Amino acid sequence: MSIFGRKRNKEYEQAVRLLADGQVDDAIRSLRIIVDENPGFTNALTSLGVAMIQSLGENKEDGHTITEALEFLDRAASTNPKDPVPVFNKAVCLRELGRPNDAITAFEHVLELEERFALAILHMAEINYELENYEEAVDLARLAAIRDPSTTATMSWVRDAMEKAGLLDEDGNPIDKPEGHPKMF
Repeated sequence: MSIFGRKRNKEYEQAVRLLADGQVDDAIRSLRIIVDENPGFTNALTSLGVAMIQSLGENKEDGHTITEALEFLDRAASTNPKDPVPVFNKAVCLRELGRPNDAITAFEHVLELEERFALAILHMAEINYELENYEEAVDLARLAAIRDPSTTATMSWVRDAMEKAGLLDEDGNPIDKPEGHPKMF
């Protein structure tokens, strides 16, 4: 049976279900078999890379697993170079691994592929906030909100960033910025 013109892959669906249920090691085993049988299966490559990063848990020092996981994500991106999803997943993994500059570079690549990818912009905003680049964080948060207003629900940090960037007056109201910088927060 096909979904929107694509053939269903029950093994892949089962592996993703295992991953969603927290059975990461079982999902990895299943995804490895799927990838061995179909080395160009972008979604399986992406899911395998993400699952391997998830398998690290608190142990972010397993260089072998990290390298292999990122290689799977790179393979996924190269099998479908116009698809921003594998690159987005790699960027999220890089962020999770504590590599903010590499994550920003990957998120920028996502935006080259799909300029309206609001979640990529939101992640970049949050990373800039964490790196104390407050004005850049606020500008990116505004852009994410323009692209997808629902992203504002996760931006509780923006007021703090605005205060630290000097973008609020003494009463806590946003200061008008020069033209080209919409006042949204």
